[in-house]
Amino acid sequence: MMKTLLFFTICMIKGHMGDAADAVTGITGGSVIIHCVYKPETTKESAKSFCKVSGSECTTMTEVKNDLWIPEERFSLTDDKTLGLISVLIRNLTINDSGTYRCKADSKLIQEKKLDVEEGSCCGTSEEQTAYLRGTAVIRCKYPEKYNSGIMQLFKLQNGSLQSFFTLGGAIDPRFSLYENKQEQVFTVTIMNVSRHDAGVYFCGAHVTNNHPTKISYSPLFTEIQLHVTEKTDASVLSDLHVIITVCVCLVLLLAGGLSVLLLKRRCKKTQGSGSSDQRSTGDYDEVVSSAYYATIPDSGNTSLHPSAQKPITLNTVYDTAHLPTNPSDSDFYTLAEQPKI
Repeated sequence: MMKTLLFFTICMIKGHMGDAADAVTGITGGSVIIHCVYKPETTKESAKSFCKVSGSECTTMTEVKNDLWIPEERFSLTDDKTLGLISVLIRNLTINDSGTYRCKADSKLIQEKKLDVEEGSCCGTSEEQTAYLRGTAVIRCKYPEKYNSGIMQLFKLQNGSLQSFFTLGGAIDPRFSLYENKQEQVFTVTIMNVSRHDAGVYFCGAHVTNNHPTKISYSPLFTEIQLHVTEKTDASVLSDLHVIITVCVCLVLLLAGGLSVLLLKRRCKKTQGSGSSDQRSTGDYDEVVSSAYYATIPDSGNTSLHPSAQKPITLNTVYDTAHLPTNPSDSDFYTLAEQPKI
């Protein structure tokens, strides 16, 4: 029996025999834990039972069992004689489970409960999750908006009962932490330094206290999570390595792209500098080719004269100044020649 949860429950409720029916709600596909309080000194040894009212009859649904959780049964009941508390678990709720129920000791009425099962689109599911040894497990729980005023709980199936990891004082196990987002109707439980002992079946639920003067409480369960705990295999290591390699390749590609852009910019600057140098070189060439050109040419003489009149032929120096035309129409050519003396 789960002592912590029962102590947490008994501190919040003050039950009395013969109270009017207390309202309990659940969602289809989920479960609910209903608590009935009795006086230990008067009913301690009585046979406890839980029945459903139908007209003048009350059909017994379950009697006291050793465990609150019995896999093959939808209804189960445990009796804590020390606390004077009956706990009834109804699993896999359906619309047909709605109705009035009674907690009884022998033939005497202890308390009467009115269960209302509603359609739940957000919850009432079963999920599986895997966590690694010494790693971190994150369990995300969605709940209906109507339970915003409840105290969110994470239960674990253990030794035939349901153990809660949270009380009014906080987490029982320091490795567990709970964060709630009321706007999105989600609470998240984080388990640090996961061990093999953490494997098992968990239930997302809430602890709800009615506005009834008796302050009778119950616990709706929304989602069932099967948590598997395993060591990292070669495949998981390779998967992590693949992620690391992929990130490294992306970084290398980004670095290579940045260097390429930098080199391209530097090359463009060099090209612009080369263009300026070519312009300067062209101007120098124009100055060189426009300088004076000196050539020595022989005087052709006149072969038609009489041989006796011929004189020795002397070489004459001709000075030419040539300019390469920048525009054919503007070109000028100057020639200065010294005619031979006869």
